[in-house]
Amino acid sequence: MAPRIEHIKSTASSKLLCQILERDGAVIVEDILKSEQLVSLNLEVDQSVSKVNPGLRNPTEEEMIDFYGLSTIRIDGLPAKSSTFLDVMLLAQLCETADHFLLPNCRDYLFNTGQLIQIGPGESSQELHRDEDAWIEVPSPKPQLEIEAMFALNDFTTANGATQVVPGSHKWRKNRKAKPEEIARAEMKAGSALFYLGSALHGGGANQTTDESRRGMFVGYVVGWLRTEENTFLTVPIDKVRSMPMRIQELLGYKAHGSIGVVDVGSPMALFD
Repeated sequence: MAPRIEHIKSTASSKLLCQILERDGAVIVEDILKSEQLVSLNLEVDQSVSKVNPGLRNPTEEEMIDFYGLSTIRIDGLPAKSSTFLDVMLLAQLCETADHFLLPNCRDYLFNTGQLIQIGPGESSQELHRDEDAWIEVPSPKPQLEIEAMFALNDFTTANGATQVVPGSHKWRKNRKAKPEEIARAEMKAGSALFYLGSALHGGGANQTTDESRRGMFVGYVVGWLRTEENTFLTVPIDKVRSMPMRIQELLGYKAHGSIGVVDVGSPMALFD
C-alpha cells in the first residue's frame, strides 16, 4: 500500500504543520487559499501562460530540458505578474514555517523562486530529486536550507500529474533510491498546498490525460546567505518593487545579509528612500 501524505486544515496551527514536516518532510494544507484568491491567481497568470510554449526556453544545461519537461509550461517572475502572488508570499503558515526551519541557520531568508508550473497532457514523470541539491557546494550533512509549497490552482490528481513525494526521505542517506511503494501522490483540491522541505525527494507526476493540464504554483524560501535559483533582480523590475510592501522587498533580496548583498557598502533598502 502506497504511503499517504497527511492532510491538515488551513485553520491548523503552524506549530502542527512544522511538527508534521519534521516527521514526514511533507504535508498538505487544505483550502489554504481563499476562493477569491484562487480565481484571481488563475486570471492573473492566464495572460502569461497564453504567450508561452511548453518546454525549457533557455536551458543552462542540456539535461535540464528533459528534467523541466517537454510538455510543461513554466513561468517565473510571479511577483511582477500577479498582485495576488504577493499575498501568497506573506501567508502566515508559509512565513512561520520558514521562520521555524530557516532562521536557526541564517539571519533572514530570501524568496528563492516562484513558478507557475502547468503540466500538459502526455508529460512524463519528473525524476525524483531534492531541491537542496541545487547547492552542491554546501557540504553534507546540510543544514535545513529551504522550505517550499506547491499550490494547486486546479485539482491535482494522479491522472493529471499530481506531485510525487517520498514521505520520510528527508531523513534518508543521500544515495538511497525510493522504491515505487514508497512514493506518494499529492492529490488535493484546488486552493490547497503541498508544503515540503528542500531535503525531501519529490518530482512532478506524469500527466496521463489527453485533454487536462495540471496547474500548480510553486513558492520557495531559502537561507539568506545562498544565491537564489531565480534572479529576481531581473525577473521582477525594480520599478514594480518600489511599490511593494517592505517585507516583500526584503524577501526579494533588497535586505543585506550582514555584509552580503550590499550596495555602496550599505543597505540596498536605501534605494527605496
